[in-house]
Amino acid sequence: MTLTQIVTWLRQPTSVAGISALLAVATGMASHQLTLAQGLPVLIGAVVSIVLPDNTAMKTDAIALSQDLIAALNAKGNTQK
Repeated sequence: MTLTQIVTWLRQPTSVAGISALLAVATGMASHQLTLAQGLPVLIGAVVSIVLPDNTAMKTDAIALSQDLIAALNAKGNTQK
C-alpha cells in the first residue's frame, strides 16, 4: 500500500468516523468508564467503518455480519448468567 493510497483511505468519512469511535472507546476503557461488553458494539462498528471504503457493496454484508456477531455475543452472554 502506497502513501497516496493510505492518505486517500484516511480521507474517507467512514475511516475518520471509525478512528474517532475507536479512540473514544479505547479512552473510555483505559479510564475504566466502559467495560468490554459496553464498548464491544462500538468497537465492531468502528473496525467495520475503518476497513470498508465508502460506497461499496460490501457495506451491507458487513452490517449484516456485525449484527450476527453482536447477536451471537449477546446469546453467549445470556447463557453465562
